[in-house]
Amino acid sequence: MKTLKLFVVCLLFLSICSCSKDDDSNEDDIKQQVENFVTPELIQTLQELGFNFNDGEDTPNIEGRFYYDPNELAASNVPNDNPIGSVFISLEVEFSELKPEQRQFTLKTKEGTNSQSEAVTNTFYSGIGNKFSAYAKLDVSTEGGVITILYAFSGTIMENGITNAQEALIMLDDNGVDGVIENTQGRLFKDSDDLAERQ
Repeated sequence: MKTLKLFVVCLLFLSICSCSKDDDSNEDDIKQQVENFVTPELIQTLQELGFNFNDGEDTPNIEGRFYYDPNELAASNVPNDNPIGSVFISLEVEFSELKPEQRQFTLKTKEGTNSQSEAVTNTFYSGIGNKFSAYAKLDVSTEGGVITILYAFSGTIMENGITNAQEALIMLDDNGVDGVIENTQGRLFKDSDDLAERQ
């Protein structure tokens, strides 16, 4: 009987250890996927700006349209930028067509009264419970050529919107275009009333 009890205890211990290792492995896998999508350089930039990473194994339902207003500058590494706390034009963000298995979604944005942007599908998202991080790469046409920008979003998804709502806009590749910010430069914004309201 003692031998049986000892065997059961050992078996439970091994199961717990294996689960822990699997969990660690899954978390490491997600972090690697984020790094592969975002690039290590931009992850470092986001960390320095104070971006809240909520990357994990979960894929919370982030679908909906959310209104960031007041849209306040929280941090910047752009030389001679506006003062921290400056309020920028409001931003409407729409997350749709979620593909949890691929951790992908479709992004559309709208600044102020401008028309909505084209759909962006080069995306990645994940989360921990109802906290999430979402990333999108988009090409923007300028007079000098096409540049590639990274959008990063984070917060806690709620019925009425996103709390602790942050969004960052970072230059991923300026493609040698003059008159734009340099690679890895960008800004971090927050909804200063702590809620990006669901529309």
